Amino acid sequence: MNVSQESSVNGEIVLRLEVEPERVGKHMNAAARRVAQRVDIPGFRKGKAPRAILQNFVGKEYLVEEAMESLVPEAVGDAVKEQEITPFAPPKVDVEQTEPTVTILATVPLQPTVVLSDYRSVRYDDQPDEVTDEAVDALLMQLRRSQAYSVAAERPAQESDIVSIDIKVSADDKVIWDFTDRQFQLNLDLETYGEVFVGMHQGVIGMEVGDEKEFSFEVSEDHESPQFAGTTAHVEVTLMDVREEVLPEMDDALAVSAGVPEVETVDQLTAHVRDQLEQRAEQTLVNSVQSKFFDEVVEACEFTISPIVVEHESQHVLERYVQQRRSMAARNGQQFAVDELTEEDVNGAKDYAEREIKNALVIDGLIEAEALEIPEEDITSEIERANENATTDEQRLEDNDETRRSVMNYLKRQRTIEKVITMVRGLSEDPPAEAASA
Repeated sequence: MNVSQESSVNGEIVLRLEVEPERVGKHMNAAARRVAQRVDIPGFRKGKAPRAILQNFVGKEYLVEEAMESLVPEAVGDAVKEQEITPFAPPKVDVEQTEPTVTILATVPLQPTVVLSDYRSVRYDDQPDEVTDEAVDALLMQLRRSQAYSVAAERPAQESDIVSIDIKVSADDKVIWDFTDRQFQLNLDLETYGEVFVGMHQGVIGMEVGDEKEFSFEVSEDHESPQFAGTTAHVEVTLMDVREEVLPEMDDALAVSAGVPEVETVDQLTAHVRDQLEQRAEQTLVNSVQSKFFDEVVEACEFTISPIVVEHESQHVLERYVQQRRSMAARNGQQFAVDELTEEDVNGAKDYAEREIKNALVIDGLIEAEALEIPEEDITSEIERANENATTDEQRLEDNDETRRSVMNYLKRQRTIEKVITMVRGLSEDPPAEAASA
């Protein structure tokens, strides 16, 4: 087989293959045997017709197409090995001609690469959000509500009441929900419950036990549920019961009941809640800075990525997306088919795949540039920690070379990102390092 390199650009190598006649003949014969087992030719038992008669019966083009199915992957695989190329994804193949010589063009995607930008010069002065007394009180209120009880309310329903209702909700004349004797706690917090539930709850507030009511409200175009977005929601409701929520006093006994080690008083619990919120605010800031950092660095880096690699990864993205859509549809008693994917879905998958590839390349580049060493004892501790948290034998990690390499890579990634984000926040100053290629 004659193999030549046509080009080597854009993270790809294009190979031209001229397949030797002996190989073609072998695959044509094998194709004829396979086809002979699938067709019935008058006057011959299945698989016994001579090749010339078989070819006249099905056509030479059919046999050639059948032969190409086995010949092309074999020839391309051999050519890649001969040229000592390591494909990063399956090659893109085009059979240019089958006569007089079988000629194949194989575009082989290579390992994507990145040249890091001057990431060490990036700085952000963002600070975590202040934890307010109102935020602390709201979390303490959650504790009180978790231990609340209810009593019958001899009055119209109001916010925070627990109501039992029969309710039917339609969107543009299509029934979405139809519940009997369903219990809700009435809440008008738009951020937590969303406009559909808040709209339902607003309509129930003011009703008395035994009342029947119909009402409608408009749902915004950008609502997260496609069933409701941009529609008019119509509600039919019957109020069966109203109960008032009774909250326990915020005292030391309630503080102890929270189950927090070494917390015995309201003051101690309040301090603990504030500390938890401050840690959450700090983590939110870290996540925000990390996102901004990768956006900026990815934009400034030089990447070489074959379009075949992006296309290959985008197919995996779409497969996961279809599985999610099918699961969501099944929960609502519906179905989702692949042909329902839109052009926007496909393009979005490509954009997401390309971004994920670039992020991974940047992280690998940072790991190489920072060159952190992971002590063996840290690897051992991480394996022990994972095993302590394992709930089944299958989740436990065996302490062997493969596991230790995997854990070492995990810790390198984690600690490299932590180090770089700490640096760009100005919380540490390391000497400049050369930008690296990955």
